[in-house]
Amino acid sequence: MLFRSEGVDGKKFKLSDSRGKICVLTFWASWCGPCMQMVPVERALAERMHGKLFAMIGVNGDAILPDAKRAMEREKMTWPSFWNGKEGPKGPIATAWNVHGWPTIFVLDSEGIIRFKYEGYGNESSNVLNGCVDELMEKLQDKKQ
Repeated sequence: MLFRSEGVDGKKFKLSDSRGKICVLTFWASWCGPCMQMVPVERALAERMHGKLFAMIGVNGDAILPDAKRAMEREKMTWPSFWNGKEGPKGPIATAWNVHGWPTIFVLDSEGIIRFKYEGYGNESSNVLNGCVDELMEKLQDKKQ
């Protein structure tokens, strides 16, 4: 499901901008404790994948946009995040992606196909997410050779 929307920073962008890359699409909100626990894992992954065919993209579920902006600044979230709108977690992007639990993370391959979905946060979250991304990155590298 492709979409184009406004980011938390006010800039419009499209999910399809990440086509050709492994993409982690993370649905998060500042009011969601498990989402905020996941941020260091996401930040470390984004740093580890810097310079590779990789994109980290968020979808924020805060109903109040300044709350999302403050959380991104405070947590040093350097990747772009779509804003799900004034409806918060029931906004159009989360609805289109059938997201009911926060956080929910999708991993898309370089062709935009969903290869993995993870809902919630637990001790294994980091290993599962990193393993999935590494496996897809390896396949992408093999395809490029």
